[in-house]
Amino acid sequence: MNYESSRQAADRLGVPIHTIRKWAREHRIPGAVRHGHSWMIPADFVPTDRQDAQPEHAKTQGMGSCLIRIAMPLMNSAYPVGSCREFIDAIPDRDVQAIAWGEYYYYCGQAEQAARAMEPYQDSADPMLRNSANLVGFFANFTRGDTHRAMRAFERLLADLQQELQAQPSPLLHAIGALAVTTASVLLHLPVSSDVDLQQCLSCLPDGLKLWSCYLLAHKSYLEKNHCGSLAIAELALSMNAKLYPVPAIYVHLVAAMDLMSLKRVEEATRHIAQAWALAQPDGLIEPFGEHHGLLQGLIERFFQKSDPDAFEKIIAITYSFSAGWRKIHNPIAQHEVADNLTTTEFTIAMMYNRGWTAKEIAAYMSLSPRTITNAIQVIYQKLGISGKRELEQFMLG
Repeated sequence: MNYESSRQAADRLGVPIHTIRKWAREHRIPGAVRHGHSWMIPADFVPTDRQDAQPEHAKTQGMGSCLIRIAMPLMNSAYPVGSCREFIDAIPDRDVQAIAWGEYYYYCGQAEQAARAMEPYQDSADPMLRNSANLVGFFANFTRGDTHRAMRAFERLLADLQQELQAQPSPLLHAIGALAVTTASVLLHLPVSSDVDLQQCLSCLPDGLKLWSCYLLAHKSYLEKNHCGSLAIAELALSMNAKLYPVPAIYVHLVAAMDLMSLKRVEEATRHIAQAWALAQPDGLIEPFGEHHGLLQGLIERFFQKSDPDAFEKIIAITYSFSAGWRKIHNPIAQHEVADNLTTTEFTIAMMYNRGWTAKEIAAYMSLSPRTITNAIQVIYQKLGISGKRELEQFMLG
């Protein structure tokens, strides 16, 4: 294990040295070693839920006086599956609790409530609250159709990161800024700024946000059509944590399923979506499934349509609202049109056909006749104003 001095740990985390020493004395830093009158701190230590539960006042560069917090508290929490609401209710820091409720509303497909919950914190003096509020606010607002508020939140994220890069803040703050901007950029399928390298920041993040970062890196590899590499990242990430972080784990299982569908390994993909649903369903965290509908290439229909029609209807409703807002932001920035006039079934068929599935294979997978699939492909061509498969790729995701 690599160690650093208490002073180096304090500078890296942006907290007073007496806070580091207090945590070490109270055995709140795993692996800390007494060295004379001071302490040697593991170089990869970051504050965990235990430190956040009893926050102290600290001065960090550019922050003034504020509480020690970590961004995206629900994302970064290893709560017991099925007790998400009770877990949030028990958070003692009321501002952190408010952010966690905003996250919860978003993951449950309640974009309107999520946007309202995050709005008071989007200009907070605390960068952890501010980055969390702007990141969730960005997705919540474009999902509910408010592109203007969504773009304001995204611009705040970019401005924050640029300011942090210039100010050379603690590595933790830099990592949180990079994580927020990378999340928005990757999930919008837009290039990430060359100044942002999330991989270099991973060691500064707590475990839940490391798992989320692995999802982002896997998703980026997926968009680059490196499906085997993306799958390797996802499966390695899922095997590494001793604790279960339900929210990022749901997303990692979904990206693994996306890769496996692209590799035509349907049964393995189905197992991953089943694992994601086992983590999500007890707490109603249905939003991620709607976000990934098209990329899952028919897996939503196969898994939910007959076995859980109520969940299927909710997922499809989320898909339409999320996709409509997504295109309003993605298409103008990327100067690239993604199909917006196809039904979810037509989009699924188009995605699979674009990925090399034959009409016969799609028919067998979707329990439809080959003639139905062939007719659907012709309808897709007519709607998109194209004449053949070669032109289809420009309208598809990934």
